Amino acid sequence: MDLEIERELMEAQSTPSSESGNGQFDKMLQEAVLHIEGLMLVTVTDADRTVIFREALPVFHEPRFEEALIDKCYDAFDDIKKLHIGSSDVLMLFYGAMQVVQFRVGSYYGTIVCDLVSNMGLVHNLVNRIRECLKILAGMSNDTPSQQI
Repeated sequence: MDLEIERELMEAQSTPSSESGNGQFDKMLQEAVLHIEGLMLVTVTDADRTVIFREALPVFHEPRFEEALIDKCYDAFDDIKKLHIGSSDVLMLFYGAMQVVQFRVGSYYGTIVCDLVSNMGLVHNLVNRIRECLKILAGMSNDTPSQQI
């Protein structure tokens, strides 16, 4: 099963098609949570910590844990910036029996939670696809009328 999903993720378009905007991103997240074994949560927030996209297994209901993860994500990337210790846009953490991948693209931040047996190759492919989509979204939000002239 994992090989089929991996092929789908690898062969999928990396750039948006003309059909984009029809819930394609939500559908991608839903399918990832359903098909990547051990993937429990995918969340994307903006600079104000407002949840833009969220997909989770029905059994994953940990609002305080989720909120703490989002706070730590912002803090970690802020610390990296302040300390000038690198320009990493993807962090991987281990917490108990969970693996957590956190990333940023412009003013958007993402958190993925999965268990220790998850296929991290598939998870990282998903992170790359999400980041590509967020780059397009960040580029669109950076466009101002004066830049379009």
